[in-house]
Amino acid sequence: MIDRKAETPVYIQLKNFFMKEIQSGRLNFGTKIPSERDLTKQYNVSRATARQALSLLEREGFVERIVGSGTFVTNTRIQLDFITFNSFTNVLLDQGIVPATKMLKVCREEANPLIASKLNISSNEEIIVIKRLRFADGIPISIQTTHIPYIFCPKIEQFLKDNVSIYKILREEFNIDLVKTKQHMRVAYSNEEESKLLKIQSESPCLLLEEVTADRSGRNIDFSILKTRSDVVNYYSELSLD
Repeated sequence: MIDRKAETPVYIQLKNFFMKEIQSGRLNFGTKIPSERDLTKQYNVSRATARQALSLLEREGFVERIVGSGTFVTNTRIQLDFITFNSFTNVLLDQGIVPATKMLKVCREEANPLIASKLNISSNEEIIVIKRLRFADGIPISIQTTHIPYIFCPKIEQFLKDNVSIYKILREEFNIDLVKTKQHMRVAYSNEEESKLLKIQSESPCLLLEEVTADRSGRNIDFSILKTRSDVVNYYSELSLD
């Protein structure tokens, strides 16, 4: 398996071998990967080489290291398309993944200039801010902060709780049907708080998605910012070229 005459570094070769084993299904979710010491003996490589290979596998989301237990194959990457990400629960259930949402913060405040411009409101207008942590099979994958003009949903706080859809609340309690979304994505790095919530290393690369969602009358109802783990989630889009 290891070609010491190849231009590809040995630790990359080792990492690629395990990546292919995982992708092919020969190594399943929950399977324990050999330790650094075992890799050193089995493949006749240095401890540093084994450590580099495992670190790359972890950074790319193929394995998870659990202190005191070892290194294990993680879930396959979660596929989220831009159009249906608002249907978080259904998208994950369709992939056989159990979704969950935890409320982190709910508060009312005045919109700052950036948020006001996204929602087409004045800077001093009151908004409701809803911060949530999204899970897939118990793994934290995304932090979502939602901003909605409070005038559209007075007393929405009484309906907000874990594992409840905000869009469902808006539709059923306030007769607001959201139908159009504009989205922008870029790479951003997790800060200390986000890293702890997502259980990743500080300053890990994440996918930052900003979306503005409007109702049938064209009013901008929701401006959301989502910071998502890039090691376990793939965003994609599917377009018809007809």
